[in-house]
Amino acid sequence: MYKRVSLVASPVLLGLLWQLRNEPLAVCLCISILAGLATWCIIPATTHSFKRVGLAGRDMSKPLRPELAESMGMVAATIYLVATFVFIPVQFHGYWSTTQSPRVFPYARLGEYLSALLSLQSMVFLGFADDVFSLRWRFKLVLPIVASVPVLIVYYVGHGVTQVVVPVFLRPWMGKCVDLGVLYYVYIGLMSVFCTNAINILAGINGVEVGQSLVIAISIVLKDLVYVNSSNPETEYRHLFSLYLLLPFIAVSSALYYWNKYPARVFVGDTYCYFAGMTFAVCGILGHFSKTLLLLFAPQMFNFVYSAPQIFGLVPCPRHRLPQMVQNAGPHRARRMDLHRQVSTAMRSFSKGPRRSSNAVCMVASRTLLDGATKLGLRIICIYEYLGLAHVDRNDDGTMHSVNNLTLLNLVLIHRPRLTEAQLNHRILLIQLVNSSLAFIIRYQLSHLFYF
Repeated sequence: MYKRVSLVASPVLLGLLWQLRNEPLAVCLCISILAGLATWCIIPATTHSFKRVGLAGRDMSKPLRPELAESMGMVAATIYLVATFVFIPVQFHGYWSTTQSPRVFPYARLGEYLSALLSLQSMVFLGFADDVFSLRWRFKLVLPIVASVPVLIVYYVGHGVTQVVVPVFLRPWMGKCVDLGVLYYVYIGLMSVFCTNAINILAGINGVEVGQSLVIAISIVLKDLVYVNSSNPETEYRHLFSLYLLLPFIAVSSALYYWNKYPARVFVGDTYCYFAGMTFAVCGILGHFSKTLLLLFAPQMFNFVYSAPQIFGLVPCPRHRLPQMVQNAGPHRARRMDLHRQVSTAMRSFSKGPRRSSNAVCMVASRTLLDGATKLGLRIICIYEYLGLAHVDRNDDGTMHSVNNLTLLNLVLIHRPRLTEAQLNHRILLIQLVNSSLAFIIRYQLSHLFYF
């Protein structure tokens, strides 16, 4: 079926490419559709090759724990890079005329585009290395900064703005604008680290990594379309630049989501998470909308802060913090299951194989013992419990015995414990969608309260 669809669609799209060769945005859209079709067809054709070389993993949220091909984000990222490389001559087609002076050619814009692709290519390599070698966290924090150096250099050479507008209530003390200088480059470097790791942290169930990335990407595209016909040429270019990078990203991600959504046929791996995060970081930095980007990443920021006690070792952090699969036991019973009963129930469901009814298996928040928690970690857990952000099991003497793993996925399951894996993914995507709506309201309706 995949080959038939490609054989029918490809000639039509190639014909459109020729007819629209003088319209870069339309050509970008056609190339993106071709990239999406290629990703959709190539992923099922390469799963056996990935398994053969050991790039496979068990789906821990399924009764039989099937083995699925891993790191399929590498396929999507590779096709994305091919599509963006092919688009380079199209983007600058209007400057090929021999009657124009060589100085007219926008070398600075070409440098920006190439630096973006270089940073993306570096992050794809890092993500694939992480899938193969399971890199330590210290490398995951340092290498994104190195990968973002080409973008930072181009931003600096292009006289990138390092001034930030001060909110109205602070202007009597700080003035209207503050020049951060080198601190601004530190900020955007750290933003690239955050974006590349934030999606990787909010993961663990079928479709959630690609799904959240699609919602963020589509939100940015909608924002770009508002400014694509701006009277300011520089503003128009910045948002066109973002569109040129995000349209093929949405296409390949949509195809990957088709294979990764519940029930997943493939895993995306860390490759996709780093690739998606760096795509957003590059668009935000070179598109000059880093503040708006951070608003769209609010769920990921909350998930990072919420997970910080485990990430920084204040609370024991198991290797896998993904939610646990248990037999559907009703809302009250599932909420009160202790750690040992959850594990034993999960093991019994694995041994009995798949259920006939889709409602026979549900997800509950996974838990971790608090034996090795520090005093500060225990205090933070107490605060979380008071705020309704954690469910703590206590011993008979009142001491804390275990707590849910500190991720947004498990937090949702604390309050809605009878969700299936697909329902949990839909809840996370709904949170991301609501956040995007709120981000646009804050950015375009409420910003005048702080800036004018």
